[in-house]
Amino acid sequence: MNFTKGWLATLTVFAGVLAILLILDLTQYPFEVLRIYIFHYLLRTQDIAGAVLVIAIALGALLPGTRSGALRLVDSFSRHPWAVAAASFVFICIAARVAAYNHPLAGDEHLAIFMSRAFAAGRLTGELPSELVFRLVPEFYQWRWLIVDEPTGRVASIYWPGFSLLLAPFSLIGAPWACNPLLAALSLVLVARIAARLSGVAQAGGWAMLFALGSPGFIGMAMSYFSMTAHLFMNALFVWLLLERTPRRLVAAGAVGSFALVLSNPVPHLLFALPWVASIARGADGRRNFLRLALGYAPLALLLGLGWWLFLRELQGKTPMSMHAADDEPLLRLANLAWSMFLELWKVFGLWDGALGSRLLEQARLWTWSVPGLPLLAIAGWWLCRESREARLLALSLLFTLLGYLLVIFDQGSGWGARYVHPALSALLVLAALAMVRASSPALQSYVVRVALLSLVFLNALRLFQIHLFMDEQLEVRPPFEKGVRQVVFIPPNPVYYSQDFLQNDPFLREPVIFMASRGLVRDAELIRRRYPGARLVYDQPNGQVWRLD
Repeated sequence: MNFTKGWLATLTVFAGVLAILLILDLTQYPFEVLRIYIFHYLLRTQDIAGAVLVIAIALGALLPGTRSGALRLVDSFSRHPWAVAAASFVFICIAARVAAYNHPLAGDEHLAIFMSRAFAAGRLTGELPSELVFRLVPEFYQWRWLIVDEPTGRVASIYWPGFSLLLAPFSLIGAPWACNPLLAALSLVLVARIAARLSGVAQAGGWAMLFALGSPGFIGMAMSYFSMTAHLFMNALFVWLLLERTPRRLVAAGAVGSFALVLSNPVPHLLFALPWVASIARGADGRRNFLRLALGYAPLALLLGLGWWLFLRELQGKTPMSMHAADDEPLLRLANLAWSMFLELWKVFGLWDGALGSRLLEQARLWTWSVPGLPLLAIAGWWLCRESREARLLALSLLFTLLGYLLVIFDQGSGWGARYVHPALSALLVLAALAMVRASSPALQSYVVRVALLSLVFLNALRLFQIHLFMDEQLEVRPPFEKGVRQVVFIPPNPVYYSQDFLQNDPFLREPVIFMASRGLVRDAELIRRRYPGARLVYDQPNGQVWRLD
């Protein structure tokens, strides 16, 4: 494959222009995009600028530049992966606290922290005052993403608990913000090791790390509390273990895969792992190796997957809602469960208007939140290394992830980068690194390293600025309150700014600031007088009220 820097620059510019046209068309330009349609809003306000910068970097890197100095950085990365990972960990932690204010933007993020704090306290649920449940927990979340036992005040997320268990030790020490940055740093080492192992060239690890750090999606997702960075880490560790198919590593890979299944939902790992599982089953000594892998998968999948499902059924009781069937006659229970699961799948997987558009827009995000031309380099890496079984399997993992979400009708909502592709990002990084060490053109290597370094500096700077600006705008909607002071903050409904996501409380109300849904000043004041006599109103504006509990 004669892939020159001219072709790479041309195709990258073409992809950038196409991304801009897709965004304008599918967000119905010139009409305004309301903030309530958050995915389209972020595309219009952030990703057009990102695409323009991607095009500028692809063209700017064509200017003459020195080759040796930049490539020495790649060599340095490959020789010192742990030092690079440590520096990256510190940087992402700082960025999470400074650029993103260490604030869980979406409800999914807060649910992970909520459950991690419950687990850190040795409990399976949060326990809130039963009479305040509908004030403390957004009603929109109840029976969608949360199961609430109103008589007792017990609250639990319907998401599988793996990611919250990972967060629990960090929540215990008061540093949940360090979990995803640590997983991202460890993922850097893993992709470097995988790339070096598959290519036989240590420099491939340096390329993989540079591509990751030059991709704002990698850093942005690690700044959040979404589980996607954990999916990326677990999938990369799964691949690393399967590079040698010894009995011990097969069992270990199954154990890692079982935890990946229950991080939040099983789909990201199922799609990624399917080619590897099929290859093991069809390979030499396939039946025995498949059983070893299954032996690793079974314990945690049953304990955390099936166990959590059974626990949620018990917590739900006889409430005839959600996919967790209530306890009635066995046949009726089975029929209700089958019907509810069918309805859930029908809502999620259905080919109608909007599904293909959402996936195309997600691909636009992948291109504009990555090192310019990274998907093209990954395709080249697959082609150049197509004789390698592991390279083919990585390409299939990426392909299955893309195809698996093709018919999902909902978009990714908020979040930085391409959320649904992120669990398979290791495949993209490793394949692109393989392309660089197999490339016979020094000019191409020189061009790509300049692209990656420009992206590392300027594309990351743009995205961090955009994240900071968006978080500023979002948090300005919240009523001002003093941290560390006992207060009740009432949040009125504001669907445009997703004000329900501001109801972020400790699972046992141990923090001094309590957020409640407002029902109007009169009813809020009655509640305060009843539960917190002596409290005084210190802030009253359309965006909410703050009562100080002296």
